[in-house]
Amino acid sequence: MKTKKLIIFDMDGVILDSEPLHKKSREMLYEELGIHVQDKIPNPVGESSSGHWRKVIAVYRIKEDPYALEARQYHLVAQQIKEKKIPVSKGLYEVLDWAKRQEMLIGLASSSTRKLVEKTLHFLEIKNYFDYIVCGDEVKTKKPAPDIYVNVLKEAGVLARQAVAVEDSAAGVEAAKNAGIFCFGYSNESSGNQDLLKADVVINNLEEILIFE
Repeated sequence: MKTKKLIIFDMDGVILDSEPLHKKSREMLYEELGIHVQDKIPNPVGESSSGHWRKVIAVYRIKEDPYALEARQYHLVAQQIKEKKIPVSKGLYEVLDWAKRQEMLIGLASSSTRKLVEKTLHFLEIKNYFDYIVCGDEVKTKKPAPDIYVNVLKEAGVLARQAVAVEDSAAGVEAAKNAGIFCFGYSNESSGNQDLLKADVVINNLEEILIFE
């Protein structure tokens, strides 16, 4: 880690355990739409929410806009974060403070929209830690494409080999690796059965990152 200049975090499932909130929000919308989503729709963790809703619309033949449904889902997630006072993931503060002491740059690469990311960081009171933030609605192609990570690298002026990423999903790990970045696969139970085999190292707690100091 001594050769690394930049550490990049995913948000949902890494910065905070928000995947259950997304699941609850989707379920609320399913009920509102009058549909019962079962195994016909793949697990959307780590992938585009608008893409998930596009699949739902196609399978259940409902007249809705995927981006409008995504926006409603994100609104419900932000509402839950605020009302339930969801904390950051265990070990996050320790890693962020360590990175600051090492004078490493800190980035955020999230598939969520800028609006949700800003609200989440505001509720968690951690926005000041991040030097660079790139969101899903600011790139042409979301994860597992490398676009978000490539943009963070460009903004930071850092080479891929000088960066490290932390991801909890198969799509996220693939995105980081496609960008040529060393990736910690964070095994978060709430993210479901994710294939993290492409990660360079799999961890069960964020503080394990410090072992590689």
